[in-house]
Amino acid sequence: MSSRRQEEYVAKEFDRTASSYDESRLVKSYQRRTQTLVINKMQIEKGMNILDLGCGTGSGTIDIASKLEGTGKVIGLDLSERMIEQAKQKLAKFKYNNVEFEVGSGSSLDYGEYFDYVLSTNAFHHFEKKEEIFSKVCKSLKYGGTFIMQDICNDYLLMRLLDFAGKIGERAHVGSSTSEELRNLFLSTGFVNIEIEKIKVNWFWRIMIGKGDKQSAER
Repeated sequence: MSSRRQEEYVAKEFDRTASSYDESRLVKSYQRRTQTLVINKMQIEKGMNILDLGCGTGSGTIDIASKLEGTGKVIGLDLSERMIEQAKQKLAKFKYNNVEFEVGSGSSLDYGEYFDYVLSTNAFHHFEKKEEIFSKVCKSLKYGGTFIMQDICNDYLLMRLLDFAGKIGERAHVGSSTSEELRNLFLSTGFVNIEIEKIKVNWFWRIMIGKGDKQSAER
């Protein structure tokens, strides 16, 4: 399947669920919890520019904005127009002027060494041509910038079964990865200082958090 067709499926699926997305049990019990875990691991400093790739309804993007304290910029990017609409409505309740929400995809990133951080939480199993997106992310980072990606981890049987069910029952689901596959994605696209952490969230959920830096220009 082409990347464009896959992106259409993802946009359509999340357009359909956008209005009730934040109230779903999956989001409340798992996705927000893991998203917060990842953001708290980031060493966010005032003045940073940060991209939230696959931002959904923008909860994580707004969490990041609160840590920037009005400095720098945070951009939330998502394929679904209705998810972005929800994010903008949520943002209107805050007084942040350093936040933007945009409709767009990882396969068309073109920010040119702009970001200190790019993060993606609970989204990468929807992405086709993952290596291409890793490359686009790398080009969008400043030298020394960091990419953090979190998703379910196929090292575990329950997660492999969940991944298999997703591939059968959900057109928007491309597939998740093992920790070794994630490490190889970072390696093959030029990242350095790669770290892969596997975490048991509860009795069921098993996730991994991958981290890699864009090599500094002086190397």
